[in-house]
Amino acid sequence: MTFKTSLCAGVALSVAMLAAGAASAQDTTAAWKGAPQWTNDDVQFKVRGRLLIDYVYQDVKRDAPLADYKTSNVRGRQAFLGVEGKLNSYIAYKAEGGAVNGGAWAWDDVVLEYKPNDMTSIMVGNIKAAGLENLTSTRFTTFMDRGPYGDMGPDSYVLSLVAKVNGYNWTATGALQGASINSADVNNTAGANPGSRERNGLTGRVSYAPILTDVDKLHIAAFGRYRNHGDEGAFNYAARPNTAYGDSGRYIGTGAIGDTDKTIGLEAAYLHNNFSIQGEYSAIQVERLKTVQPGGNPDIKVGYAFISFWPTGEQRNYDATKGEFGRPKILNPVTAGGMGGVELALRYDYADLTDAYSTASTAAGRTLSQDAGKYKAWTLGANYYPTGYARLQANYTRSKIDNPGAGRDVDVDTFQMRAQLDF
Repeated sequence: MTFKTSLCAGVALSVAMLAAGAASAQDTTAAWKGAPQWTNDDVQFKVRGRLLIDYVYQDVKRDAPLADYKTSNVRGRQAFLGVEGKLNSYIAYKAEGGAVNGGAWAWDDVVLEYKPNDMTSIMVGNIKAAGLENLTSTRFTTFMDRGPYGDMGPDSYVLSLVAKVNGYNWTATGALQGASINSADVNNTAGANPGSRERNGLTGRVSYAPILTDVDKLHIAAFGRYRNHGDEGAFNYAARPNTAYGDSGRYIGTGAIGDTDKTIGLEAAYLHNNFSIQGEYSAIQVERLKTVQPGGNPDIKVGYAFISFWPTGEQRNYDATKGEFGRPKILNPVTAGGMGGVELALRYDYADLTDAYSTASTAAGRTLSQDAGKYKAWTLGANYYPTGYARLQANYTRSKIDNPGAGRDVDVDTFQMRAQLDF
């Protein structure tokens, strides 16, 4: 894909220009931000990366004739390496990739950014555009995984052209979006009916913080999205039980039925000192791909809510100029002789796919959406931060899935632990 090649070349050129500039400009200074960051006038350069190692245990109970089972695995959740920096006060870049869940190496964050002023940013690359938890890096999310909302709500990293403006307590974002930078080209030029269309979409988001003090912060936001699958695979609304473990563990899903969809999402978060509450909800209107499965056009609903408390006194790091959460500041890190930071949390997840179940006259039509049911789950979470750049996590999730297909109900207990280091 030529765009991918251009991005790689752009990053390489940026690094070369940085080295050349450093030789002729003023003295270079270094700062420690998980790894050394070099600065020379407006030029910056930093190596970045992350390592997440998980242990996952699941106890899966299914209706007869399907058998119950238990599974236990240690795995590499993420192993990423990349660079970030800026050439001057107007142009910045970021490129990071690696292996996810033991899979092949692939790109994650790949961004070229132009900032004509402090309040405006124009970005192109593999970018997220909406969703409070979605925009929060996996390094900083309160729970190990985002749940069904992360699987079915706003898009994760996809090739996008994004424009964003902000004030001290608000943001407005618009994005033209496609598929992931790692997706293969849509190429039908050799077929009997040549021509092809990539997946495409539009996303807009606005956020506002009407309360923004040292003690209290209130975030409210909304986003809208339209997508068309083009000549790529139809949209499949499916989720795993609050874990990124096991593609075969998607016990709830509609099957690949979506031709186009429209989504409205709402976000809210409130912080009071070391206590916070956060939630999101999305309603997805799906236009069914009639060539795959007959039936009406379903409405899908998905959301979550959680509370968080830091007994060690920290407050979650909310940035109103971005409308998202960032790295927590640990008050007494072990590197300064302290005990580190502790966060405790409780979460509820919900998804309703029942409107997507097809009552088609053929068994094949009904089977495709036999798992289009309801999902409910509670998760207990605990996080320990020795420093702001290292974290130990533990999550326990009890999930219940009621599906319309005979014998398709599933109850899952999931226990996970993670060791994380990023820089």
